Amino acid sequence: MKKVDICGKEFDIDCNAFTYVEYRKKFKENGIFEDFETINNFTTMQVLLTAELKAKNPNITEAEIIKETSRQLIKYMDDYVEALTRIAYICCYTANQKIGEYEEWLKGLTRINTNDMWIVEVTELAVNCFCGR
Repeated sequence: MKKVDICGKEFDIDCNAFTYVEYRKKFKENGIFEDFETINNFTTMQVLLTAELKAKNPNITEAEIIKETSRQLIKYMDDYVEALTRIAYICCYTANQKIGEYEEWLKGLTRINTNDMWIVEVTELAVNCFCGR
């Protein structure tokens, strides 16, 4: 078990076989591996786009990169955020089933930034649980 700060709130997170089973029960339309793929595809596009922007304009600022990548990736953002929050929720739920249902848990998150550190922490925990190191 690990503690992680998600949007200013501290949560215990964990991942095991229960996580996989509960993910399927709670999110019938997607499996956890489909959501891993969504996250991987989005981050890959983000990295490639950033590299392309820097190659075309070596003096580009970080703010300009964020603005341009956000503009170009906006059509993928819904799926990305949904995949991230489902994985974060199920890892929190695995550690503490008293956190409530997904929608209620989401209401407690004040702001989701797509470059927050918790995203890396949660996805690493989950991927390592199912895919090994």
